[in-house]
Amino acid sequence: MTAHHTAQPPLRTDDDVFDRVSALVGRATADRQLWMMFVDGDDRQSPVVMPVSDMPSEPEPGTAAKLAQVLGGVREELTTDRGPGSVILTWERLGPDRPVSADRAWADVLDEACRLGDVVLRGMFLSTPGGTQRLRS
Repeated sequence: MTAHHTAQPPLRTDDDVFDRVSALVGRATADRQLWMMFVDGDDRQSPVVMPVSDMPSEPEPGTAAKLAQVLGGVREELTTDRGPGSVILTWERLGPDRPVSADRAWADVLDEACRLGDVVLRGMFLSTPGGTQRLRS
């Protein structure tokens, strides 16, 4: 990952983050995909948007630790004089638009991965065929 950033406006508010996720991920077209978006300490989104496909429908043991390694590996590159940077995570899946128990299980694992990787979670979202919604505040 490089320190270059998109020309898009900074992500200053929760609404900015939601709008960006809605624009970039939007309605689910793939099943069981995790999107990782990285934001530096100046609230600028990195051009690296990392979709991870073919994820299991429910998290497997060790998933949080594996994701924590990835997240922790970019932490230093996101840090600026203004702050530590953060990550935005979106769980994309087909099926019902309302959150289901597997979505909540993924949310728990993603929270744990951020904690283990010592990365600030800026937002967690769910993308379904009906659109994007906040999964966790």
